[in-house]
Amino acid sequence: MTDAIKAYPTTLPGLTSSHILAGCGHWVQQECSDEVNRLLVDWLHSLPAHSGRQHSPS
Repeated sequence: MTDAIKAYPTTLPGLTSSHILAGCGHWVQQECSDEVNRLLVDWLHSLPAHSGRQHSPS
């Protein structure tokens, strides 16, 4: 696993971060839902604001 993580800059171009959640198994989003949600919300807040027109559903 360590080799795969070290290779991320090459194998996953554009990757901005990665996280290993202790105690989580295969279904990370279900087993550690609070932590996954926090990480996702933090990442969404880090994105630049969209300057284009907002899409409104029909």
